[in-house]
Formats: sequence, structure tokens, C-alpha cells
Amino acid sequence: MDYFDAFAEVYSSIERHVHDHGVPPAEIVIAPSLYTWLCDVLREEELLRGTAITDPVLLDTPFGAVKIVIDETLSPYDILTQ
Repeated sequence: MDYFDAFAEVYSSIERHVHDHGVPPAEIVIAPSLYTWLCDVLREEELLRGTAITDPVLLDTPFGAVKIVIDETLSPYDILTQ
């Protein structure tokens, strides 16, 4: 894969889950490296907004908050919804 936009892939996975099941997933399962990257991006956004910096356990989406679960067996490109 030449280009991987993690946020686009994560949100696309959530949208597919909603399309297929009619409800948002209870959780999204990602690799530790993808979680670290998402945290870095979210921290940067929080710094720019001047809000408190946190390590997210929930991802805000248009469908509501979705719990983030880390699975060390996944590759950085695997994104599972449950």
C-alpha cells in the first residue's frame, strides 16, 4: 500500500459497519502502532485548540463515541470493528 490515511481508513471502517449493521460498532480494534499514530495526531489537534491533552480511549465519530481497543496481533493496516 503506497499511501495509508489512517483516519480515513478508521472512519471508513466505522461507516461500513454502520452500513452493514445499522448501528455503530461498540469498539474499533487496531494495532499499537496505529493507536500511537492516532494519539499523536489527536494530541497535536488538542495543542492547536488549547484543550487538555489526553490519551484517547474513545474515538469521537459522527455516529457517537466508539471505544478503541488495542490488539498486538494486528498489523498497522488492520482495522476491525465489533
